Amino acid sequence: MVRFRRTVAAAFAALGLAMALTGCSDGSPDRDDVVTKVRSDPRMAGTSDRAIDCLADWYMQNATAEQREAYVAGRASTNPDEIAAVDGAVLNCLKLAASTP
Repeated sequence: MVRFRRTVAAAFAALGLAMALTGCSDGSPDRDDVVTKVRSDPRMAGTSDRAIDCLADWYMQNATAEQREAYVAGRASTNPDEIAAVDGAVLNCLKLAASTP
């Protein structure tokens, strides 16, 4: 019985470690997915890594999983507030990248 409990405890520990290593993914795009999408946008050609990182961080902190999924899938928002927020983030990230060495 003790051995069974240890085996079960070890299995749960392994499962927990596996989930931690995979980031407990819920299927929504992660930061790397956002970076890849930003880099693939022709309008962002020549943009510095610092600006791209800034924008990816903004998406991870401010966009919902559904908004990130739509962005990565290439579905443009029609919500004026969302469009203004993203445009503002892009502008701020470009300014930040240009102002820091």
